[in-house]
Amino acid sequence: MRCPTLNIFGTFFPSWLLCALIGVVAAVVVYLVLARTWLGAELRPALLAYPSVALNVMIIVWLTFYGH
Repeated sequence: MRCPTLNIFGTFFPSWLLCALIGVVAAVVVYLVLARTWLGAELRPALLAYPSVALNVMIIVWLTFYGH
């Protein structure tokens, strides 16, 4: 088996790197949405919650596009 790679601007990147970037962006979006509502203050511990969001989105994206 080989690692799935993507050709981005002429350079091959591992697919997991793109999935991780999407997960981090999703966690930032969730943080911004929750920071504007009262739910942001209720979410504790944030140090575990937002990385968990990023990891879950990363895994879902990976399984959606590259899972066999």
